[in-house]
Parts: sequence; structure tokens; C-alpha cells
Amino acid sequence: MDNLQHTVYNVLLGSDLINIALIILAAGLSERMGVFKPLLPVGEQPAVLRCIHTAESAGIRSIYVVTGHMHAEIENVLRTNTPGVRLVHNSDYRDGMFSSACSGVSALPKGLDGFFLLPADCCAVSPETLAKLIERFYENAGSLVTRPKYQGRRGHPPLIPAQSIDPLLTYNGENGLKGLLSPLPTLEVEMASPDSLLDMDTPEDYAELLGYLDLPTYPDSAQCAELFKKYDTPPDIIEHGDHVAALAVKIARLMDDCGENTDLTLLQSACLLHDICRMKPDHARAGFELLLREGYPKAAILVGNHMDLQGFEGVIGEAELLFLADKLCRRGKLTTLEDTMAENEARYAKVPAALDAVKKRIKTAQEIFDALKTRYGIGYEEMLRSLTLVSEL
Repeated sequence: MDNLQHTVYNVLLGSDLINIALIILAAGLSERMGVFKPLLPVGEQPAVLRCIHTAESAGIRSIYVVTGHMHAEIENVLRTNTPGVRLVHNSDYRDGMFSSACSGVSALPKGLDGFFLLPADCCAVSPETLAKLIERFYENAGSLVTRPKYQGRRGHPPLIPAQSIDPLLTYNGENGLKGLLSPLPTLEVEMASPDSLLDMDTPEDYAELLGYLDLPTYPDSAQCAELFKKYDTPPDIIEHGDHVAALAVKIARLMDDCGENTDLTLLQSACLLHDICRMKPDHARAGFELLLREGYPKAAILVGNHMDLQGFEGVIGEAELLFLADKLCRRGKLTTLEDTMAENEARYAKVPAALDAVKKRIKTAQEIFDALKTRYGIGYEEMLRSLTLVSEL
């Protein structure tokens, strides 16, 4: 037993077990993320497994996972890796998180002192955070809802006294769990780190959480090659990605000479991978989802936007450089936007909706190109200079 667990057990005055359960809520639709959050990788393990191992490290042995959406997939992972964890299925998961909380609480055994409620995407919470909450909970005779706080903001998970089980299961007021807990006596415990505030509601949140844990948010070139092999990416798509990456990185370096600061490795990664799902319908969205499932949210965000930026607002970053370079590289050569437009006008002459979409994209690309020329003096000539992968206009 490590020092952390010694501290917690000492607080319990020599008892053999921490009489607290942890309920992991892993049933939701993950609509804001776009892919199923509990199974997203965080390091070498899915988020839900990280939560389980964190609880075990804090001395908690009574662990429940509430499933709903994609329950077969998550239950298979848990039965394989954590057979001692209790699975609770919430068939009403579409009703929201409170329904999952009720499902988990209804499965708890009698005689507990309290229980944690932890959303599966709040997987950055550390064993130290849980241990400190347990310690303070018992210092107050297990009578207070005990919550982590960092710099004035409440985080997850709340540790709820067992006497709140019946009120929770019969609550039908507003705001679900928040409405139930708000009037209850509560102790807020200040934490030394923000781990209790981090979640994975969106791809941006996912990237922030991985960054906090010092985990990669996009693949390096060797990992890109592994992804191409894993998904049987055709050679011509890989070659196009190479060309787009070479041009985008060339432009970024020219911008950096003028004092800008672009993440070249992120840019290169996203350019290499932007068409990895090119053979699928809505390939940008498909690539976005694939890269999220692989655990690379920063690359996923760029790949998801490479077909349609939501307008150009004057800032030229990695997303804008990928978008532009993709429009300028055609069959291994640097082309003009005018030639790209002419080619697409011929291709989509009888498909007005598709042609209108192309015109919108080329208009945005032209705005980015014009800004490069005006602010940095970067035009076709400058792009071609010392660029060996594309040979001519």
C-alpha cells in the first residue's frame, strides 16, 4: 500500500476498507464531442478505464459503471479489463445524466457511508484528489456533500453522503442532480491542481485535458505512417498529403520569418492526414471522427475543417494554411486558385449546389491568399522558391 492509501486509511481509524462507492456515468450520447467519449483514448487506455484505475489507486473497491449508448461496446471493454466492476445499464439514458445517476445509485448496496458520482469524461481527476475528498468527508462524520474546488470553481466528482440516496431516487424537481444537491450542506475542498475541472465535452476540451496530462494531441510523422498502414490508405492520397504538407509548411516558415508563430509539427501532421478518409462520404467528417477515436483531437479539428472553413476572419493559422494548401495542390503541382475554379466549374456544371459550394471555398481560399500577399509578401513565386515537391504553375 502506498503513502497515499496509508493517509486515507489512517483517517478511517484503522478500518479495513473505505466504505465509499464510486459511480462512473458512461451512458450519454456524447453529442458535443461527436464520438463516444468513454472509449476515447487517454494515454494507453480508454477514459472509462482511467477513471476505474484512479478510483482503485485511491483505495476505492466498490466501483459501478452506468452504461447506455453503445453499451455493448463499453461493456465488452470493461468485462475484459476490469471484471470486478459492477455494470449497470440505464435504458433511459436519452433522458439525460440524472437518469444515469439514479440508475447507478439504485444499484448501491446498503450500509455505505457515501458515494462519488464521476462522469467518465472527467478522467483527469487524480487519486490524490479523491483521497483528499475522502479524508475531509470523514473528518466531518460523512455528513456533508464534499466537492473539489480550484480557484473558486467547483469540479468533479461530488462525494455524497449515503443519507442522500433516498432523496436522490425520489427527486423530481428542476435541474436534476444540480437541483437536488444545491440546498444540501456542502463542504468545498480547495485543490492544488485543476484536474477536477477538466472534462471532454468537446474536441477542444479533449485536447486541453490531454495537454494537461502531458499526452500528445496529434501524431508525429511516424505515427501518421502507422495510421496509413492501419487504414489501408491508397498511395495517391498519401502523396497528395505529402504535397499539401510541404506547401503549407513552406508558407508557415515564410510567415514565421515575419514574426508569426505556427505549430509546424501540428500543421504537417494534419496536412498529411487530411484525406485519410477520402474514399468515404463526407470524408472531412469521417477523418475528424477517426482521429478523435485514435486520440488526436488537435489533428482531428483541423482535418474536420479542411473542406469548409466557417469564413475567414483575418487570422492565418494552421486551419487556414491547410485549407489553402489543399486548394493549391493539384496532381503534384502548384496550381492557381483560378485554374482550380475553372476545373471545378467544368466538373460540376450540371450540379448547381456542388458548384456553389466550390465557389464559396475558393472565395475563402482567395481571401487567405490575398492576406498572405498583403501582409507577408507571400505569393506564388515565394511559395515555389525552394519547394521541390511541386514543380510548376
